[in-house]
Amino acid sequence: MEPSVVSGTAQDPSGARFAFIGLSNTPTDWAGVLRALGGDLADAPAPRAAGALTTGGPSEAGAWENSPAAPHARRGTAGPPRMRTTPPSVLGLNAYLMYAAGKAARRRLSERLGARGLRLWHLTVLAMVADLGPQPKGVLASRLDMNASDLAKIVGDLAKAGHVECVRRTGDRRRVDVRLTPEGRSALDDLNADIARADDELMAPLGPAERDQLSSLLRRVHAHLELTRANVVHEGTGHVPAAPVADVVRPRSPEDGRIDWTRPAPEIEALVRRRRGEHPTAYTHHRGRRLELLSAEVSADRYPGRPGLVLPHEPEGVVIVTGPESPRQDDHGLVVHLLRTEDGQEVAAGDYFGTPGTVLRTGG
Repeated sequence: MEPSVVSGTAQDPSGARFAFIGLSNTPTDWAGVLRALGGDLADAPAPRAAGALTTGGPSEAGAWENSPAAPHARRGTAGPPRMRTTPPSVLGLNAYLMYAAGKAARRRLSERLGARGLRLWHLTVLAMVADLGPQPKGVLASRLDMNASDLAKIVGDLAKAGHVECVRRTGDRRRVDVRLTPEGRSALDDLNADIARADDELMAPLGPAERDQLSSLLRRVHAHLELTRANVVHEGTGHVPAAPVADVVRPRSPEDGRIDWTRPAPEIEALVRRRRGEHPTAYTHHRGRRLELLSAEVSADRYPGRPGLVLPHEPEGVVIVTGPESPRQDDHGLVVHLLRTEDGQEVAAGDYFGTPGTVLRTGG
């Protein structure tokens, strides 16, 4: 027996149409097959033998002509009622519901951003600068937990669009801040209004009181995730955290969070990055007070001097000398962007160290 073949178009439960080809060694009710798969047969010719120009035998044609979907296909109307595709058991899983709702929300948000040539990271950076005011790129990257080079690209995109500008700080020409322009403020206001309309679409089944309650609950969950750093997702950055380096990046007790400035800069940078958001955060001491380092990177240049020495500002931070003290060898330093003081205040390193030349202590 030659195999029977049928081809045509069908639609899935969401209404999207797709092409299909069916192949069988026995007479087959293709409409029944598609119904079992959750699709509706929209348009298909009678089955035929493989390689033949004529239709297949009477039994094969009859299976198609007598199937429940055949009249709908001839009239071009909808087929059987669409089948529910969500397994009932997963509707009791909050994680699944948040994922499904979040996926729909992200699609709507991406559409509105894409219409303006923007992505989610562009919106996030615009909002951060609008909410907290002008700030260096290094501080921005730290607050958003974003790779510094990726942040620089996003800022570059926004600057080309006229939404932000990079300006040198008055009184300290070595500091460069990212600042929102009037055009950027207007664009952000328009975008927020458009996103609010998307919110209305998503929340259509809920009344005003229910929407307020849901927003309150979502903010509580978000705050919990932000505290535990479980929400860190880099959108398309390709950034992969570096592998652990020696014991300095694997604290075993609170004391192991202390920075030893005689260690190489890459080890200290790894410690700062891996301990951020955990206890203890990487820390040092300055004038008898504890300082936590929240954001840092290895310097491009090499610097001489005593380990722990704070040197004049680079454009977006201060440089601290690292590595064993040696008159014959200069090591890369650590460019520090963001600090936390003993009273819990986060401050840019360039603002905290007003006078270069001080020395940070490894000891307590």
